[in-house]
Amino acid sequence: MKTIFFRLLFACLFLMTLACSHDEFESTTTETPQNINDEAALAAAATGKSLSSECQFEYEGELGPEFWATLCGSDWESCGGSSQSPINIETSTVEHDDDNLEPIQTWYRGTSVDIINNGHTVQFNYDAGSTARLNGIEYELKQFHFHTGSEHTVDNYRYDMEMHLVHQDPNTGLLAVIGVFFKEGRSNYLLGKFLNHIPKNEGEHFKDPYRHFFVNFLLPYDKTYYTYNGSLTTPGCDEIVTWYVLKNPIRASRRQLDAFKKIMHSNYRPVQDLNNRIVRSAGGFLAYDD
Repeated sequence: MKTIFFRLLFACLFLMTLACSHDEFESTTTETPQNINDEAALAAAATGKSLSSECQFEYEGELGPEFWATLCGSDWESCGGSSQSPINIETSTVEHDDDNLEPIQTWYRGTSVDIINNGHTVQFNYDAGSTARLNGIEYELKQFHFHTGSEHTVDNYRYDMEMHLVHQDPNTGLLAVIGVFFKEGRSNYLLGKFLNHIPKNEGEHFKDPYRHFFVNFLLPYDKTYYTYNGSLTTPGCDEIVTWYVLKNPIRASRRQLDAFKKIMHSNYRPVQDLNNRIVRSAGGFLAYDD
């Protein structure tokens, strides 16, 4: 009898553990955490500006991109600057420069699940310890987020979606962003894992420290890239970003792309003038430790 009793007790405890784990993965909270990896917060750390929490922006109407430079006093005046992003990449004018540009090298580890809907995009925060070496500088990966459709265009072609992997130089605070295009195709495995758990409303936050994923699976095998000096694509549009836009897109199903667009709508900034900047390109590969 004792043996049967302990077996039943163990079975009950095991089922309770599974239920708690499931509830943890399913749960979301409307309590907005301090978003220290938000682009505006990272830029404030680099520039010494204060965060303009009272200022609002949108992607259309009176708070749309054409007015960003005037919406928040001097804090957002960089949105009218001469080195703004995104841009249209004209492939006929790109300078191929394998002699001076290094291949992309990344050491991205697994991360716990930490997703925030900040009202403008869906942001996946990344655990500390993942880095990328980009042309001689080692940056730490802070977060990645999405725009529908793509912010950068190539020969005036706009992709369905663009992912931005935001990195920061721990010494200077300057940023490097790797841009990845999405186009319609087969279902994307990693996106599919989290599609039902992405917060749908501003301020919602989904966190599961017990499950891990690798952003490596959202990168194409061929890491050939375009690079140029630019800015954040959201206010205050600080011109502190070196861009690495990957030439080769990855695939996601129409259902997945539509699900992201339903949540984020069309959250891309129109392309900005190049203003005599040079866009260069180089081949690349991906190296990482997990």
